[in-house]
Amino acid sequence: MHSFDGLSRFVLTTIVSFGLLLAFHSGFAAGQAKVSKEYVFSANQASDSLSAYRLDEATGHLESISSSPIKVGRYPVSISSHPNGHVVYVVNQGTRTISVFSVDSETDTLNEIPGSPYDVGVHPDAIAIHPKGRWAFITKEDENKLRIYKIDPKSYGLGEMVKAVDTGKHPISVTVSPNGRFVYVSNFYAHSISAYRFDEVSGEMTASKNFAQTEDRPIYIRVDAQNKFAYVANYGDISVSAFTIDSRTGDLTPIKGSPFLAGSQPYSLTVDPSQQFLYVANWGSHDVSAFRRDEKTGALIEIQGSPYKADWFPYAVVVDPHDHYVYVANNGAANISAYEMNNRSGELTSIETVPSGLGPYGLTVMYVED
Repeated sequence: MHSFDGLSRFVLTTIVSFGLLLAFHSGFAAGQAKVSKEYVFSANQASDSLSAYRLDEATGHLESISSSPIKVGRYPVSISSHPNGHVVYVVNQGTRTISVFSVDSETDTLNEIPGSPYDVGVHPDAIAIHPKGRWAFITKEDENKLRIYKIDPKSYGLGEMVKAVDTGKHPISVTVSPNGRFVYVSNFYAHSISAYRFDEVSGEMTASKNFAQTEDRPIYIRVDAQNKFAYVANYGDISVSAFTIDSRTGDLTPIKGSPFLAGSQPYSLTVDPSQQFLYVANWGSHDVSAFRRDEKTGALIEIQGSPYKADWFPYAVVVDPHDHYVYVANNGAANISAYEMNNRSGELTSIETVPSGLGPYGLTVMYVED
């Protein structure tokens, strides 16, 4: 579990939430209609479970599927999805494992794959999947390491660990750039980001010589789709750090105006699919900050009406792939807030709040079309 300053383990187990997944759009191929569905998945840290919902694209409503919630290991704290749109990975910090599930879109069910859960050693914290789907990256907060695993091309389970590289002190989240060339890790107690160049053929990692300094206790990182800018939520502060990305080395340089003011204890953040907006879940102020992005400079301009009220201790925030809806996991309230997004202004309008398991911690978004 995260060992945050000033927070007891009890609070930690009741204030965690990061995991959502969406799948299936509509279309036509060879004169036949394709299957079109979207799902939302939530990793619930305090109830050791994974919740799954069908997303109604017309209304944004979340409907729990029949197999939900499904038990996983103890203290699930992170969730990620494979780019094929059919597999999700859950980090179970309390049982040092990764659970892997396939998504059956015909029956709306989750099925744990053979070999799951996978033992990855004590205190795994987050998992990220390479855009090509061949590699998994897992942070180990007490080891100050990032582990790299192969992904089995048939089962999509974890294969052999090929390398463990040094990070800064107490690494929490890991993010891979959309082009697959760079990997970034937040170092919670070093107040910095580690940057690496990644060889997707060999799995080799080359660390940047310099750590990118952030404000106090950085947690989650997001990179824009153009691989030009990286954004970091600073949990120990009230800000978001913003960096330009060197297209050759992956090194990070603070942009003019950074850090940008957010709410109290910002925990996670996301860039919407249109790349116009950035949303931040503020754990300490129970709300969501919304910003318009300057596409040329990466600067953030707060949107009128921001911040938007959430429920107790919002932990994770994601946007659906069609740029219609925003979802926020409220860790302390055991629910998920849904908002309609104005895709011209970025403003949010509350739709509903749906129950989740206790302590929703992780959210991920996946797009699938069969």
